[in-house]
Amino acid sequence: MFTPGILHMRLACLTALALCAGVLHTTDARAQQDSIPVRIGWQPTTTVEAQIAHVLQRTDILERNGLKGEFTMFSFGPAVNEALISGALDVGFIGDMPSVSLAAVNAPITVIGRQSVFRGAIVASTKSDIKTLADLKGKQLYGPVGSSIYLSALAMLEKAQLKPGSDVEVTNMGFADLSDAIRAGKIDAAFVWDPWVENFVEKGLARVVAEDTALTMVIPMRDDFKKAHPQAAGRFLRAHKEALLYAATHRDQANVWFQEPEVARQLSKSVVERTTAYDPQWGATSLGNIRVSFSAPELERYLELGRRAGELKIYPVPPPVQQKLDLSAAKKVDGETWSFDPEAVKLK
Repeated sequence: MFTPGILHMRLACLTALALCAGVLHTTDARAQQDSIPVRIGWQPTTTVEAQIAHVLQRTDILERNGLKGEFTMFSFGPAVNEALISGALDVGFIGDMPSVSLAAVNAPITVIGRQSVFRGAIVASTKSDIKTLADLKGKQLYGPVGSSIYLSALAMLEKAQLKPGSDVEVTNMGFADLSDAIRAGKIDAAFVWDPWVENFVEKGLARVVAEDTALTMVIPMRDDFKKAHPQAAGRFLRAHKEALLYAATHRDQANVWFQEPEVARQLSKSVVERTTAYDPQWGATSLGNIRVSFSAPELERYLELGRRAGELKIYPVPPPVQQKLDLSAAKKVDGETWSFDPEAVKLK
């Protein structure tokens, strides 16, 4: 039998537990109400970028950070740009030069962080006699003008004292046509990016003549979305860091996901593994190994793209790259520490 004092204590405890349950329920409901919907555009064959996108789609990482993602897959960067400009996306994953193109047209879009690095290269058909940059003199070099590798390819030619337009004819060719032309042996040389560089090499279709391993993927966000959701940039960049750490610590799983889209199925497991390894962050073991802000050399390289594009008159006016860059949220997130266990992540 309970004494009146013990009974009173039991009732008080039960009341407190009920109140706590009510508070927890209210907190959960508020968290759901505060969840920010975000429309994300991504590309299925850019290494590291695609693995991150798969992780964000297939796990609860976005939800853990107060976001609700809607994903649209695009074959190439220009299509992501168009969707961002039209307002069909809030965030995109694109290369550095496509983001310079956004700045050039003064799109209402700001780059909020860096995503990953990847390799681009000038390759020569194995049916040609081209083995060095010097061998390109008097030849045609094909590739997508305005892509991330374009300015890098021009810099490679200039370093070899080859003048584009006179010593080497640089001809614009879209990636789909370029890929078909390399497979058919219809062109002698091209500028292209991984994983296609490695794919062509593995298949014996091309050899690498010169390469640049500092091409950068960036994260642009629409200005109206940033204004409407001031917390969104920080939340998204935290989720992005967590997704990269999850992918880096679950490589086999992330690489299997990478190969699932039809366009990526032609890429072998070894090609995906070798090309992803060009990004140093693919070896991350903690959030501290991952950055979403630019290092000083990366930032200088990125701003130089805009200056160089202006010098070459690729756009009617020099693109205001600096004005279309806001790394405040990225620097803040990189300066923060928080607990994250990749093994606690739930798959959808």
